[in-house]
Amino acid sequence: MVKVEDVKNSLRIDHSLDDKLIEQLIATAESYVVHAVDSQLDKENFEKYQQFDWAVSLLVQHWYVNQQISDVEHIPLTVTSLIQQLRGSAWHADSE
Repeated sequence: MVKVEDVKNSLRIDHSLDDKLIEQLIATAESYVVHAVDSQLDKENFEKYQQFDWAVSLLVQHWYVNQQISDVEHIPLTVTSLIQQLRGSAWHADSE
């Protein structure tokens, strides 16, 4: 599970002014990744995959850094790649 402190460490943030924003970004990124993989699943289905936490963390960092830029429409390639890996893992788990 991605924690606010982990994101702040990655972004080199040493204040608590944006903690609530980061919490909201984490929740939104978790939902985004889950629904990008399989909307029939929930967050708990992905707790065993490190790719899930990494995709969420990278997406939160991307959104945080680019929050003032209105034309940022793309998702980082690394996040997209991790989502694809999670799709394969979810599909494989369903077929067993």
